[in-house]
Amino acid sequence: MRDMTMSEVLTDPLIRQLMRADRVSLDAFATLLREAAARVDARAMNGTSAGVRSDDNEASAQLHGTIMQTEAV
Repeated sequence: MRDMTMSEVLTDPLIRQLMRADRVSLDAFATLLREAAARVDARAMNGTSAGVRSDDNEASAQLHGTIMQTEAV
């Protein structure tokens, strides 16, 4: 089994249903995926651990708040 590409994730019918149920926009989810991929790539380039640091948790919480605010409008 292989991981789905970002394009496959964004067009998968089940994921789209979950996004609708959670009121997450396609743009917000795509941004979340791109930013997560960029962090993983940056860590791979720096040779650092894939573990989550506290500043990553803060960034994730800020993005999550942005997604919720976007959908609440």
